[in-house]
Amino acid sequence: MKGTVKLNREFVYAYKKGKKIVSDCMVFHYYKNRTNTCRLGITVSKVVGKAHDRNRAKRLIRAVYRECMPQTKYGYNVIIVARAKMAYAPYERVKASMKYCIEKSELE
Repeated sequence: MKGTVKLNREFVYAYKKGKKIVSDCMVFHYYKNRTNTCRLGITVSKVVGKAHDRNRAKRLIRAVYRECMPQTKYGYNVIIVARAKMAYAPYERVKASMKYCIEKSELE
């Protein structure tokens, strides 16, 4: 993971102009950036649960992203929106969901 997406306009751009893939645990938005790095942005709303559930979801997403992204292309901003099922999903389910999204996208 080389960097993070932090600016609101980058999130909005991903939602409006980027491509989207939906799985059971997450919504995977991505678009091409003008650099040679992949950047990650994570959104977890209160639908997922209390603060400790949202923090767990973010930690899971980061861990799975680190494991899955070395096989992908560089030069994309990836925004992951956690869905309600993410709160109690085991690591393997989140990993399978991420792999599904990467296979469906043009990142592989």
